[in-house]
Amino acid sequence: MRGSFLLLATCHLLFAICQKEEKLSIINTMKKLLVLLPLFIIVSVVRAGEKLVIISPHWEGVRIEIEDAFNQWHIKNYGTPVEIEWIDQGGTSDDLKFVESLFNKTPDSIGIDLFFGGGISPYITLKEKGLLQRYKIPEELLKKVPPRCAGIPNYDKDFYWYGVILSGFGILYNRKVLDYLSLPYPKTWESLGNPQYYSWVGNGDPRHSGSLHMMYEIILQAYGWEKGWEVIFSIAGNTKTFTASASSVAKNTSLGEVAASLCIDSYALAQIEVNGPENMGFILPENLTVINPDAIGILKGAPNLKIAQRFINYLLSYEGQIIWMKKKGTEGGPKKYSLNRFSIRPDIYEDPSIKNTEIFNPYKLKGAINYDFDLASKRWNFINDMIGALVIDHHQKLKKIWSIISETDNENLKKLFFSVPVEEKMQKFLWENWNNPVFRNHYINEWSNFSREKFRSIENLTKIYR
Repeated sequence: MRGSFLLLATCHLLFAICQKEEKLSIINTMKKLLVLLPLFIIVSVVRAGEKLVIISPHWEGVRIEIEDAFNQWHIKNYGTPVEIEWIDQGGTSDDLKFVESLFNKTPDSIGIDLFFGGGISPYITLKEKGLLQRYKIPEELLKKVPPRCAGIPNYDKDFYWYGVILSGFGILYNRKVLDYLSLPYPKTWESLGNPQYYSWVGNGDPRHSGSLHMMYEIILQAYGWEKGWEVIFSIAGNTKTFTASASSVAKNTSLGEVAASLCIDSYALAQIEVNGPENMGFILPENLTVINPDAIGILKGAPNLKIAQRFINYLLSYEGQIIWMKKKGTEGGPKKYSLNRFSIRPDIYEDPSIKNTEIFNPYKLKGAINYDFDLASKRWNFINDMIGALVIDHHQKLKKIWSIISETDNENLKKLFFSVPVEEKMQKFLWENWNNPVFRNHYINEWSNFSREKFRSIENLTKIYR
């Protein structure tokens, strides 16, 4: 559109100038226009094609820095800048739903080139539904990326998606607040369920945030189905409030609104950079977490396919990797925002500016859980809805009941509080039918009623036992 406007405006200007020159005839004027017309058509076509549409849950700093760096790289290698349009519906979960709903309406193309960020589970789902395009990156880039990190694949074996950076999931805590409250620093997910932390835990809604979803999934896989739900309920009982975004959880922790919170490494490291390691801490629970790639994939029917492929090539290049790890203002680093992410390429950790620092190397992590990413992808949506219906939508009542349960010795009340209406063996049946809206709404309503009745029963039983 911009190129077409440039063509018309330039032709109009040239025509106006020529009219003022008395010595030029109308015929000569038109000849000049006809000679220049193909050139401007070419310019128009090139400029119109230099665009990229990306849907991504990445925060503003990532979008600004990566767009600027990619444009510099593209100008250097191809001679032209690229206009990037960023789309975000509020988080990974919402972005995935948005893309799927668009493909339901227009199956061949939705006018978006890339899905960028949000772990790997969304990409497994998109690939299974035939909504990604295969693209094999150049061999010299592929050989720089190991097939796996801590047991998790770094890219799709069929080349439908690629991990760009690595993410760690843990606990961000405010040292000053914990010291003031005389509370221990958390070391495990269970630590956040300690009654001492009542109303001092930060948490968020996995129905909107992919990183928060990931931490609930990690808890379920690290502890198992039954114990995992006990940990989730106890953490929820100590949660002050549930926010919609993971970044808000991290900010609330640094502000002292809460003492500790579930947090992805990038948000945690950003808060530590701003507030200082003497005030903030971050821990990856030993033997209870994973290192997960943050991926990218080309969507089916991408309108700007060639540029999308180049964008992936840039992200996996040396320049496109080191920018994630360097501090703002440093050579080869971001200009305004430090991105605080871990490179997926091991050779980046050997860079002189990285090697002799205290920056964590995910490839040296010991004790990660044996994470089943296929299971995680299949149950993504119904786990989100379970947590919503059983925990978040009834949080005020849950929190009140937890204050009672955490102080009682009555095992029957505790067993009732931690109960869930879904047996582990029922999961496959749920995920196979979860796309049916009638089926889904039936179970969400059933689970919500289950929670409401469960908390009412505990209140009544508490009065009897008293």
